[in-house]
Amino acid sequence: MKRFIIEDRVFELFPHLEIGVLSFKNVDNSGKGKTYMLETVCKRLCERLSSDDNKTVEYIKEYSLAMKKFKTKKGAKASIDAMASRIGKGHILGSINPLVDIYNVICLKNLITCGGEDMNKIEGDMVLCFAKGDEEFIPLGEEENKPPREDELIYRDDKGAIVRGWLWREADRTKITENTKNALLYMELIDENRKDEFKKIVKELEELVLQELGGQCKSTIIDKNIPVCEIGWI
Repeated sequence: MKRFIIEDRVFELFPHLEIGVLSFKNVDNSGKGKTYMLETVCKRLCERLSSDDNKTVEYIKEYSLAMKKFKTKKGAKASIDAMASRIGKGHILGSINPLVDIYNVICLKNLITCGGEDMNKIEGDMVLCFAKGDEEFIPLGEEENKPPREDELIYRDDKGAIVRGWLWREADRTKITENTKNALLYMELIDENRKDEFKKIVKELEELVLQELGGQCKSTIIDKNIPVCEIGWI
């Protein structure tokens, strides 16, 4: 079985880190995306950003500050920060495919970061760790290898980096497509005050995917005490 692993050194930077890990099997990711859901959540977030909702700003800022704790490319933003910046200017996120749209909706609704990969394209274990600097990384939609910096926080498997800058940029190799049947989704929490809420958000994501796309799901939350879990299906 493949595993999802957080290396011990990561907890030196983020002692309260929790990751919700969801393994999906036999989802139907074909057909139209979830445009209406995206439009609704983007408009709602735009309203929240333009109001005096301090929690909204604080939740986004927390991920932004987390990016400053390790080496990465200058100007790199956490995904939730980058999306919120665009939405705050009135932009609506474009549809990618049903599964990606769904996890983006949950991210934007709850201001929690989330990533997703095609499970069948992950080679070996999925590991959150610090880069050696020689890992192969071809960014989403590109062809040129752009490896991470030494000590940059990344997700990797046996073949190379899957996400650079932890919450920043995904690889093209493992992207979720309309043909994806088995998928890995993972949500990151660094605010210890949201732990109870986080359990509900992970469950919300699981239930929405199963409701919209069918299939099966195994989910768990890993942390400093239990930093590893199995992913995929036998």
